[in-house]
Amino acid sequence: MKRIFTLLMAMLGKRGFVKYIVLGMLSGCSSFLFINFVTKAVALIIAGDFWAKRLEFTAIFAGIILLFVIARRALSVGIIRLSQKLFWNLRRQILVSVLNTNYRQLSDKKADIQAAITHDVGTLTTVSLSVIDFFTASILAIASLAYLASISFPLFLITLVVASAGSLVYHYSGLSNSNKLKKARLMEREFFQHMHTILDGFKEMYMEPRKGKAVYDEKIKVVSSTAYDNMVSAFTGYLNNQIIGQILFYTLISAILLFFGFALDIRSEDIVSFVFTLLFLLGALQTVLSTMPILARSKISSDRLIDLSDELKVNSSRNRMAKRYMTKDEFVSIEAKDLWFRYNQENQDFSIGPAHFDVRKGEVIFIYGGNGSGKTTFVQALMGLQIPTAGEFSLNGTRIYDANYPEYRAVFAVVFSDFYLFSELYGIKSPDQKKFNDYLQLFELEGKVSLEGNCFSTTALSMGQRKRLALIAALLEEKPVLVLDEWAADQDPYFRKKFYTEIIPLLKQEGITMIAITHDDKYYHTADRVYKMEYGKLTEKLVGEYTVG
Repeated sequence: MKRIFTLLMAMLGKRGFVKYIVLGMLSGCSSFLFINFVTKAVALIIAGDFWAKRLEFTAIFAGIILLFVIARRALSVGIIRLSQKLFWNLRRQILVSVLNTNYRQLSDKKADIQAAITHDVGTLTTVSLSVIDFFTASILAIASLAYLASISFPLFLITLVVASAGSLVYHYSGLSNSNKLKKARLMEREFFQHMHTILDGFKEMYMEPRKGKAVYDEKIKVVSSTAYDNMVSAFTGYLNNQIIGQILFYTLISAILLFFGFALDIRSEDIVSFVFTLLFLLGALQTVLSTMPILARSKISSDRLIDLSDELKVNSSRNRMAKRYMTKDEFVSIEAKDLWFRYNQENQDFSIGPAHFDVRKGEVIFIYGGNGSGKTTFVQALMGLQIPTAGEFSLNGTRIYDANYPEYRAVFAVVFSDFYLFSELYGIKSPDQKKFNDYLQLFELEGKVSLEGNCFSTTALSMGQRKRLALIAALLEEKPVLVLDEWAADQDPYFRKKFYTEIIPLLKQEGITMIAITHDDKYYHTADRVYKMEYGKLTEKLVGEYTVG
């Protein structure tokens, strides 16, 4: 609960928080005043003295109802706005955390992020709406207990004992129910993991439906069944608590009417007022108890959101945006010394390096190697996508530290092998339309796609054409160094030849430096230098004097 109130305080500020507390108190107090004057009116009716005071009570009831409407509506509208502000602010904060983290940290957090955005944020939004009833009912319950004490202190003590017994039952049962809700929340994460397996592996499952059936039967059904059992058990536990509370209060009311009222020699009108107030107190307590499951789920969700934010948090200047972008004319060279990378430093698993590598302005460098040899990991470490375990970089002779790392990373434009084609040229304010049209002609996409402002007219193209469009988008970034990972693998033989023999020389003439991972040994002669990656070791080969291994 502390974390929930911390989130609310951060959004509302002290003045806003106090405002909502005052409105909640007014709403609760208006409900109590209504109960109070209803019991007084009933007592006067029993005594036969109500008729003379009907105009006074008319004004009182009108004032109470007006106060209730004003306070409750102001509180409700405020909470509705707060809930939506909370909903979208939390979603934005999660995505800001995602954008500020690094690739390694994000790679295994996708299911957590989706569960947080869809489930946890929604749960906190629901609880923010339930706060109205919870807070009003709590004020009403406290005021009602105080009023009961003023009517008959002995009966109040008996009521307090009954309420305490119900609270103890609720507390100890609530611990078990909360654990079940936590287990159900973990199942939510697993569900999204398996959902991504279906969405990302659909092609494979379509070709072999047994794979899809296995994922559904062995994963999805098990997870959903476990989550179902925990949620049903938890909410049934909360329901049992409510029923036990009702039974205790119904028993108390029956005992007051049948025994305690006469045994304690309490006046009839006081017994009526006490029982009447007890019924309102029961309603308030039921409201409080019914919101407890939501509050328990919100605590779990708020804990998970904050934990996720902490897991994604990176206290490093590496993650900021570049303050300055180097032009192609300014670029001279990049040098990497003793570059070394290992995914898991605790276990002696596969690693790359130590590698020495340099690239000079206008060079075309090809890197090849077998599957799993480490060539993609090496290039990712060189670009700064993966943080090297050891080694150092220099850009134009200047050593790269955390402080200037974003400027170094901004030197590269890249098309990954598992690239994502954006529908817009994000990050480019005024794209060069003439250059775009020239590239369309060069890559033979004229008539298939156009640029409307910053948006592509379509991305519904073949895989090879989509990759060409992704390369055009990378070129429009005007970065000095272009990195391509198996770019030509999806091109037909005609366009593959054109890429190596025509497009690469043209890009080189534009002053673009290129690093490409490729297996097209037929065209290695078009590069200035060629490197082979084998078992994590990088070796330079003489162009034209090597055998692809």
